[in-house]
Amino acid sequence: LTDEWREALQGRILDLRSIERRLGNASRSLRLVLDPADEAQRYVRWVEQRSPRRGKRRNLHLAAAPIKLDELLREELFKRVETTVLTSATLTTRKDFSFLRGRLGLVHDDATARPDVVEARIDSPFDFPEQTLLCVPSDLPRPSFGGRAGSASFNLATARTVAALADISRGGLFALFTSYRALRAVAKALRDEGGGRWPLLVHGEDDRSRLLSRFVEAGNAILLGTSSFWEGVDVPGHPLRALLIQKLPFSVPSDPVVEARMEAIEAAGGNSFQEFMLPQAALRLRQGFGRLVRSRQDRGAVVLLDSRIVTYRYGRYLLDSLPSAPLVRGPWRRVEQHLREFYGSAIERREWGRVP
Repeated sequence: LTDEWREALQGRILDLRSIERRLGNASRSLRLVLDPADEAQRYVRWVEQRSPRRGKRRNLHLAAAPIKLDELLREELFKRVETTVLTSATLTTRKDFSFLRGRLGLVHDDATARPDVVEARIDSPFDFPEQTLLCVPSDLPRPSFGGRAGSASFNLATARTVAALADISRGGLFALFTSYRALRAVAKALRDEGGGRWPLLVHGEDDRSRLLSRFVEAGNAILLGTSSFWEGVDVPGHPLRALLIQKLPFSVPSDPVVEARMEAIEAAGGNSFQEFMLPQAALRLRQGFGRLVRSRQDRGAVVLLDSRIVTYRYGRYLLDSLPSAPLVRGPWRRVEQHLREFYGSAIERREWGRVP
């Protein structure tokens, strides 16, 4: 064979090996979903019908996910390396690593060999009592009651609160949602009521990176986001100076993975809400809260519209998992007064640099 033929043949062989690996992975995935054998008890499996893009047929999605992560992580990660470093700003709830330890299988048990674990919690360099304010209005419609009518009134109240907060902070506002339906309803309400003074950017109407670029460039925009905007978003400085969270971020109980993990906890004699749902919500809430203050110079308020954090017993767990921001609770009129004082003093001291 000539060198030219040899190179062409090697390229085709590499292509065939790649196709072989893809077919092998697809075969293993199908077996795991349709005929899991010994893996049946370790995985939750489900089939869902997904709505296609316009002009395309509906299709079925076959999926499987591990119910517990501890054995998988132990075999595929912790036993394969000498040392593993897990680091994040949201590994603890109530300043404790217990929930994470349980989820990752890093608990002390005489029956099995566990890796040695060294824990360290580093205090934040930010002065949250001075840099932030946490506000919970008490006179808005409740998000979890009232069915469709209740949801509609809550979304309308959310839109009006977004507009009011943006006028106080002069834009620079993230509004985080737990569902696209609520996000779209609030976006529509804001536009129906005149659009307001500030540019409105809506998750789903453009690529996430472009939305963030437009938000930073504008310096006074309102961005409505869900899911991926709760984490991994870094907007330090002047462009982001207010955060609104519509609802406490509890996982959807009907989600197949969530439901299976809750059932496993209950079957073992545990309390799925206390041991899984509540800690997960606390971590997610911390992630959302963490979008606001990204440097020692940042300053801003978080407005949480879900009053369950101050009216339900489990709310103390969530509050104890958040940074130590001063808490203002009460009717919107009282909350609004505190917000105006908070932002008014910042503007007077020019703490955000250029104020639009």
